[in-house]
Amino acid sequence: MASNSTHPISPNPRRSMSGTHKLIAIAALGALAAAAGCTSGTSTTPASTAASGRSGGSGGTPTVTVASKGTVGAVLSDAQGTTLYRYTPDTPGVSVCTGGCATTWPPLTLPAGVTKPVAGPGVTDLGTTKRADGSLQVTYMGMPLYRYVGDTSRTDATGQGLGGQWYVLKAPTAPTTTSAPQGSGSAY
Repeated sequence: MASNSTHPISPNPRRSMSGTHKLIAIAALGALAAAAGCTSGTSTTPASTAASGRSGGSGGTPTVTVASKGTVGAVLSDAQGTTLYRYTPDTPGVSVCTGGCATTWPPLTLPAGVTKPVAGPGVTDLGTTKRADGSLQVTYMGMPLYRYVGDTSRTDATGQGLGGQWYVLKAPTAPTTTSAPQGSGSAY
């Protein structure tokens, strides 16, 4: 059978994917990774309680700050403004997101030699927990913090609600307009 070079379907489907289709594919991959790779445990130590304010950390630059993200409102973000998430199977001081899960949902870790996260204005209750690889993952109210690879700009919060297990963390200074169950991710 001869190849028809004018056929409307590209032989390489990646070349013809729109931006929307790419985001859907990334979200689906994230949900699969959450379902498949995030249930194995890691050896961790209990979260330490870090003092709020600007002491410790990397040169006074906040590790965790607050940023507004479209429809989800004011949420916790990393120093670059990337949305931070919690994973509902985690327990205080224990991250169970490893392997492929941690590739899709990179943990927020401190640079080597830094032992305390720095809280931005209005942020309290930061601490750390030790991951299996020895790195210190930042925690909020004891819960490990993550970013999502599907968030490609500072305004994104596309991981909100993925797999029914990933949720943004509402900023502690943001007023809560509705009361929701603990697992909904609307507020801590």
